[in-house]
Amino acid sequence: MSKVKIDTIFQKARGTLTENEKVKGLIAEVKTKVDKINSDSEERSTFIYQLQVIIRMVRAHINGSYRAFSATSLLTLVFGLVYFITPVDLIPDFIPALGLTDDISLVYFIFKSLADDIAKFRVWEEASI
Repeated sequence: MSKVKIDTIFQKARGTLTENEKVKGLIAEVKTKVDKINSDSEERSTFIYQLQVIIRMVRAHINGSYRAFSATSLLTLVFGLVYFITPVDLIPDFIPALGLTDDISLVYFIFKSLADDIAKFRVWEEASI
């Protein structure tokens, strides 16, 4: 993927964070796309779970119930969601069997990079139930 495309997605992520309504719209788009994914493999099931955690983290931040991660972490989470809904990315989503490979890889990378933030969020989330 070209640097220009990544910069475009990054700028869209940054712009999305300027308004809660934009973030809510992004979450709705992600949920719609997730609903279309067949979770017939462990890899895809894990990917869907990870996306759902990211959605909950972003939602908790914008509704003010959880603010324990940095602006950089939040931007990284939103970047991942924007990348996921972008139809033409490194491997276009319309390519059967391969279309989600780059999305899965990016979300996996985010989960590894933000492991501490995600673990703290999950502890908070479980304590809040």
